[in-house]
Amino acid sequence: MIVEIETEPQNQYPLLPTGCEVTATSILLNSLVKSHNLNIGTYRIKNESLADRIIKEQDPDPITKFCGNPYRAFIGSPYSKESFGVFHQPIYNLIKEVIYEDYENQHIEVIDLTQTNVNKFKYLIKPNETKDYIQSRLDYFENDNNSGNNEDDFDVLKNHMIFNNTPIIIWMTLELKQPKITDEWLDCKNESQPLYWVSPQHCATLSGFDEVENVVIITDPHTGKIERYNKNLFLKRWRQLGRQAVSIKFK
Repeated sequence: MIVEIETEPQNQYPLLPTGCEVTATSILLNSLVKSHNLNIGTYRIKNESLADRIIKEQDPDPITKFCGNPYRAFIGSPYSKESFGVFHQPIYNLIKEVIYEDYENQHIEVIDLTQTNVNKFKYLIKPNETKDYIQSRLDYFENDNNSGNNEDDFDVLKNHMIFNNTPIIIWMTLELKQPKITDEWLDCKNESQPLYWVSPQHCATLSGFDEVENVVIITDPHTGKIERYNKNLFLKRWRQLGRQAVSIKFK
């Protein structure tokens, strides 16, 4: 089966060097304006408009190590190359905020496809993960034997695209490079809570898949192009980043 949802590529550079998440969100929302007649002003879904609206917390303080929490907000600013990024929940909240400003969009449901079934899937993302837990997830999925042939998690994304014809914002790594823990901070709102950052974390828009060629189709803010990436390597990176995924469906 081959599925490819129409999207318009956007490049996050040079304006938003750490704004892959808001650019991926803009790609999703602009796709829906064209394909599903989403009732929303195009200016409000530009990547820079979303960059202005995303909830933000401070970059790491070099002395105290106090820092914003990516489970709660964007760390720093998408306009700064020294900043970091954000996880799925704040992006989910941002999309809801933007869409539901228009009453006519009440038929749209923002959906967080991030896996939560701990009985079915290993190493799911969870708030304030320990360093050992993150490292164990990275190591587990780096082993090809553990990536395996079980694609029940990916089937959730495939089925969503097939039945809803909407792309999905997903978290992976830049150019599908191997991730590692690179930074350690303390939560600026809970100073006893350590936080860890995995690099090179990246966010893009999953816009299809090709089972014949064994690739996923990614509208990538980093390259500004629609890319075809090896599915097995993509799944490895997506799982290492906690299987994060956010999209929209129509009620």
